[in-house]
Amino acid sequence: MAILRDERTNPANLIAGKHVTYFEEPDIIFMRFGGSATTEDSLELLRRQIDMSKGRSILFFLIDAEKLDNIAPEGRRAVAETLKEIPLRGMAVIKAPLKAKVVTKLVITAINLFRRDANLNPIAFFDTEDEAREWISSRRTMFAK
Repeated sequence: MAILRDERTNPANLIAGKHVTYFEEPDIIFMRFGGSATTEDSLELLRRQIDMSKGRSILFFLIDAEKLDNIAPEGRRAVAETLKEIPLRGMAVIKAPLKAKVVTKLVITAINLFRRDANLNPIAFFDTEDEAREWISSRRTMFAK
């Protein structure tokens, strides 16, 4: 039996030593903030996430925002301009304290302002990862062909 690697601790997935992002088959981009995200952090997260989205027709974000404090303004702008092209069908945010909820809602609202299909990319907040994954699963079912 193969041992599954915990991608959250895989050094290849670390950005600036504190943030983590990786792809989970079939359609989830996982991201965990380890604190405030600088412009450089944001651009590197975006670069990786754009690569992960290539060739995909549907994607979901699962974001652990427990330690998110802030995203630099230039980073927020880059995220809003870049992620509009990814076929997102929902963004589940877990363990977000109030400040993180405000920051993520602000960024995701900006993303959706530039999307033709903004109503297809809701944001939802959850206390646990299991709840978030159940929500993503229900969203996935809505878009199953």
